[in-house]
Amino acid sequence: MAQTILIKRSTSTATPTALANGELAYSASSNKLFVGRPGGGSGDIDAIGGKYYTDIITAATAANTASKLVLRDGSGNFAAGTITATLTGNVTGNVTGNVSGTALTVTQAAQTAITSLGTLTALQVDNLNLNGNTLLASSGALNLTPATGSAIVLDGTINVDAGVVTGATSITSTSFVGALTGNASTTTKWITPRNLSLTGDATAVLSAVDGSAAVSAALTLATVNSNVGQFGSTTAIPVLTVNGKGLVTAVSTATIATTLNITGDSGSDGVALLSETLNFEGGTALTTTVSDDKVSIALDNTSVTAGSYGSATAIPTFTVDAQGRMTAAGTAALATTLNITGDTGSDGVALLTETLDFEGGVGVTTTVSDDKVSIAIGQAVGTSDNVTFNNVTVNGTLASDDITSATMTASGNVVVQGNLTVNGTTTTVNSNTVAIGDSIMLLNNDETGTPSENAGFEIERGTSTNVSLLWNEASDYWQINDGSTTSKLLTAGNFAASFTGTLDGGTF
Repeated sequence: MAQTILIKRSTSTATPTALANGELAYSASSNKLFVGRPGGGSGDIDAIGGKYYTDIITAATAANTASKLVLRDGSGNFAAGTITATLTGNVTGNVTGNVSGTALTVTQAAQTAITSLGTLTALQVDNLNLNGNTLLASSGALNLTPATGSAIVLDGTINVDAGVVTGATSITSTSFVGALTGNASTTTKWITPRNLSLTGDATAVLSAVDGSAAVSAALTLATVNSNVGQFGSTTAIPVLTVNGKGLVTAVSTATIATTLNITGDSGSDGVALLSETLNFEGGTALTTTVSDDKVSIALDNTSVTAGSYGSATAIPTFTVDAQGRMTAAGTAALATTLNITGDTGSDGVALLTETLDFEGGVGVTTTVSDDKVSIAIGQAVGTSDNVTFNNVTVNGTLASDDITSATMTASGNVVVQGNLTVNGTTTTVNSNTVAIGDSIMLLNNDETGTPSENAGFEIERGTSTNVSLLWNEASDYWQINDGSTTSKLLTAGNFAASFTGTLDGGTF
């Protein structure tokens, strides 16, 4: 018997958009074979072959042909036009055309190599551009660093060595920093030092640039502030501006606050500090006293008589005003009788003269000791005690000649040591986990004659259609229903011996 296995395929779509891991697909549009990448997602698809690639291999040639694979000829050679590549190692043979790159090493003498290529009219190295007679830096300073012990020679006569310039006939500058030595001209010229420190009688020592003896010159401070006079008062504070030499260059004043602003739980005011006085005025039930730079605030006396209130038969009573003070005091009488009642009868116990008695009833005994009342029956009824009531005994096992109930509910675990027989028509198990020791579950157990019922498993899927795995009794095979389609279950036996259909991967 023959079987046909078809992979996914398409005549119009060049590339599938989703394949399972290891699933194959072929496109007649792109002539490529695809596989879902193992371990990848549904969109991780690789082209692994097909007519598209075999045509490229078949068309390979040793000639210089565009868009064709390179195939060496019988001598191991091939023809090519322009080759663009980063080469490492040695290149032998003739190279024609333009040779360029970011790291070109010429093993010949540099001058010979450059001459053989023509005249170098311009050279760009990093930020330096050498063009004609101009050496230009596109950014930053132009640094010329000679070898150790050598100088920079300009125009054959000017030498710059370690910051010393020699051989120059004229140097012009608007500002010199540092000491100048040597004769500038036959006429003595004086310079002002960059930093001047005055001591004693404010005389500065200056040196001539032509090397003559030092001289002294008296200096006079220049006027730096046009405001001269007295600053500051009871209502103003002087404000000074001082330069780096400690000289006052400007003077102004800042106004002093002369009013104290005050506020309370209600209301606010301002006290003129130079002309008014702040008054602390007492309020309801308060008196203020000012003495020795202090303000004392005291509560006024109320009409309550000082004394002790309350007794064994009276409770103290108080009246409190809005300021938290007691304005009246008295007592209220205590109740001296405890009224009691039961299922039948009632009584009153005089708390100061009588005693409340706890009397036991049938099978009940009462005991009073250490401010406690104990009530006991004829046997212990703790959670771990053995108890007997009528013909029901509980001693770790519930023993009774009859337990009858319309509905029985157990909130804990229920263990059935013997066989469990359910005679009802419906058995419902709401557990999320069901463990069964039997290795074979028998369904349709009440069937006795010729089989006629399908049997299997059905899964409840809520708002979606249920799915099932069933034995089809009429057709004698297992079938699967996915909620919309019922299919015959493919097994190893019928695949090898009897299945003659088509396994179809579908289209994309």
